[in-house]
Amino acid sequence: MTHNKHIRRLVAFSVVFAFVFSSCSKKLPEETLPPATSVTVAETTLETEATEETTTVEETTPEPTKAPSHGPNSTAVVTDMPVPLNGQLSVKDTCIVNEAGEIVQLKGMSLYGINYTGKFFSKDTCQTLAEDWGCDVIRLAMYTIGSTSKAYIDEPDKYFQLMCDYIDLCVDQGVYCIVDWHILFDGDPMQYKEESIDFFSRISAIYADCPNVIYEICNEPNGKSLADESVDVGWDNCIRPYAVEVIEAIRANDPDNIIIVGTPNWSQFADDAAKDPIDDENVMYTIHFYAGSHGEDVRSRMQSALDSGLALFCTEWGTTFDNGGGTVDTESSDEWLEWLDSNHISWCNWSIGGSASESSNALRMGSDSFTPEEKYGGHWPDEFLTTSGYYVKCKLLDIPYEPEGDN
Repeated sequence: MTHNKHIRRLVAFSVVFAFVFSSCSKKLPEETLPPATSVTVAETTLETEATEETTTVEETTPEPTKAPSHGPNSTAVVTDMPVPLNGQLSVKDTCIVNEAGEIVQLKGMSLYGINYTGKFFSKDTCQTLAEDWGCDVIRLAMYTIGSTSKAYIDEPDKYFQLMCDYIDLCVDQGVYCIVDWHILFDGDPMQYKEESIDFFSRISAIYADCPNVIYEICNEPNGKSLADESVDVGWDNCIRPYAVEVIEAIRANDPDNIIIVGTPNWSQFADDAAKDPIDDENVMYTIHFYAGSHGEDVRSRMQSALDSGLALFCTEWGTTFDNGGGTVDTESSDEWLEWLDSNHISWCNWSIGGSASESSNALRMGSDSFTPEEKYGGHWPDEFLTTSGYYVKCKLLDIPYEPEGDN
């Protein structure tokens, strides 16, 4: 199936899948849910702290009588949502296929991290990403620990409920979502294995019958093994043993939905996983790249994994350097996206809603020309977008990218 929104959305199954998952996070018996003190999207105002990962920007509201200086807001160009179109996804050979057995290539955006995006992700912004940008999938990145700020391990009840709330937004919108256990500073996934098993056990029990959900169980394994600091976090010694246990916990509740497993060296060495893959027909393997930092040498390792039969999902890629900074490299990005397309590899771009200091961020979150209400309200005019954001939006909609059109 191609990703051309003007062609693909006209082809629908004769049977329309109707999914009603209202209040999915209330399906479990009371004793399995977070305490009543857990917060919801409507009740929560997350503070965006000044950390190494994010930059807090003091935003001011212009005078009410001041005329808007920006162009027209974006509008919906996609009306047929991907989940009703495709239904339950599964893995066949190296590709994702839909309920009819047709190849599907999902494309979408990754949130910067639900710990850091504050009030950004809402019904309005979810709708904008799905209908105005053409996202098939939204990655709900949830940091397990932060460098200087709190994350899931510090406040598990709070972020468990927030994750459920965000999943419900995606379900209501009819898009797929990736539940991302976003390890980064805790490079060895074994460090918080028990917490991961608990988290995914509860999430999979709630959403077992929900075809929207894809589980990503470890973002970017990296660094040294906790068990032996003389060796790197590798596939055989750390990642695979962790993944086997977490997958077993998920499959106890959910036998069908796709699970994505991280690979060594910040999810760039998928060929290591190809030497001893996990025995589960609906498991895929993570690949990440940043166009300004990674080229043919990284791509060749990924191609080797693909040639060996490994199913790959690019859950994170950026247009800039791997630190999120630098100039947007559209030439290298084009080369990468052509390779992904030629192999039907699904992808999510990093990122939206987060750090104003990263040129890879899709929105100009740090600009004081736009009010917080405009940023959180969605349907952004093109001048709200960064160079990266405008480029990626064009790729999502399968329309020509014209640099002069980016303000």
